[in-house]
Amino acid sequence: MGGSLTAAAIRLSALGWDLGFMIPELVFDVEVTQSLEGSGEALHLETFLPLSDTRQSVISESNAPEDLTLSTTLESGNRVARWEGSPTGPRTVRTSYRVRTAAVRYELPEEIPLGEPSRGETEDLEPTKVIQSTSPEITALAAKLLPPSGALRDYLRAVFDKVSSLGMKPFKGTTDALTALRLGEASCNGRSRLMVALLRARGIAARLVGGVVLDAGDKKTSHQWLEARVGGHWVPFDPTNGQFAALPQHYLALYRGDEVLFRHSRDIGFKYLFSIRPNTAPRQEVHTHKAELGLWRVFERMGIPPDLLKVIVLIPVGAVVVVLFRNVIGFRTFGSFLPVLIAASMRHTGFWWGAAGFVAILLVVALVRRLMSRLELLHSPQLAVLLTLVIALMLGLATIAADHDLPDLARISLFPFAILAITSERFAIMIDEEGYRPAMETLLRTLVVVFFCHYTMTSLSLQILMLGFPELLAVVAAIDIWLGRWVGLRMTEWLRFRPTMAVAARRAS
Repeated sequence: MGGSLTAAAIRLSALGWDLGFMIPELVFDVEVTQSLEGSGEALHLETFLPLSDTRQSVISESNAPEDLTLSTTLESGNRVARWEGSPTGPRTVRTSYRVRTAAVRYELPEEIPLGEPSRGETEDLEPTKVIQSTSPEITALAAKLLPPSGALRDYLRAVFDKVSSLGMKPFKGTTDALTALRLGEASCNGRSRLMVALLRARGIAARLVGGVVLDAGDKKTSHQWLEARVGGHWVPFDPTNGQFAALPQHYLALYRGDEVLFRHSRDIGFKYLFSIRPNTAPRQEVHTHKAELGLWRVFERMGIPPDLLKVIVLIPVGAVVVVLFRNVIGFRTFGSFLPVLIAASMRHTGFWWGAAGFVAILLVVALVRRLMSRLELLHSPQLAVLLTLVIALMLGLATIAADHDLPDLARISLFPFAILAITSERFAIMIDEEGYRPAMETLLRTLVVVFFCHYTMTSLSLQILMLGFPELLAVVAAIDIWLGRWVGLRMTEWLRFRPTMAVAARRAS
């Protein structure tokens, strides 16, 4: 154990690695669903796809356009996706991407005076139909907000505070700057247009930014904020959510300019939905160090998916969890290391959907096995029938899940079906020999152990650590040996016999 730790320390020192790269980072998985009803006539859909920049980066992207033709173009610095076709009946277009974003905050310098020429595109300085920066009402308010200091920063703060003080009302469609000012209330796009107008009125280049706030769950709303040109930088402001010269991590920009997020043909019953799921992923530095991760390099050369390598390396760690629960805590489970195998399979489904599918299959197969006992089959044919039933149930669950758009449950078909069949048989035998209560208690305890195995084995930090230092497997083996020499009372035994031990202690005293 000491030798393996020393070897790991020497490698860490020789490679000059910072262990901080092993800590996973937050990423966001976004799926944009566009639904329509085709009539056989030509139609089109358009939306914006995210671009990588200094604050956000697109890690991966996929599109499922069904029978529509997809094309992407770069227009005015924005990436536009366009689908065209002549479908008949309902159609769904799915666009998925994983993005990495970062929070930003700017410290605005005091020395920049208001009135200094703002370098920006002409369109970022001029009025538009909905950003009426030359309107008398806008210019009068801009003059009223001029700070005594004459500093650009102070003017930005005065404008920001004024726009932030407007009432919040979720107007549908476009709200122009003048309407927002006159009503004294607006949604995010009305507030942002008003602030852009007040900035342009004093010669400050400003532009709208459209995107989505990456809160977990499903939503049918997008968001708008703005950027102002300050000291050679485009500085973000969101008067709706109180972000002054800053953006939090969960903002994703999709376009810049006064645009509409979705454009499409008329009368097609168009609907859209954002499905957002925060996730964790290895940091970029992990891919930089892949050459030094010997195991990773070997598996890549053999064409074996890295995902499988992560599972293999973490199975011994999951086994430690099982040993801890069985030898120290005193949990009885189905099979010695069945929880590890089930937990490894749940990397596709997640724990909760995987547990639901596991329990459903177990109960149904156990019921059928009891009914089959009347046929008095030999063990091998009986197990073959149960195996067939398990596969049929897994395929049935996957089909139902796919029809109801439950992709995690649909991956139940990736479970080890032979192990499920054997476990189901053991569960049925335990019901016959010991009764329902012991069988259900064992099932519950098995799920508890699977829960801890799953979240241990899906730890990205542990995965990266074991990939980088496979010699730590010796430490894992040493922990197993230490737990194997456990001679004290198990926790469940201590709880069970605590009253008796208390009586014995009183008598002894």
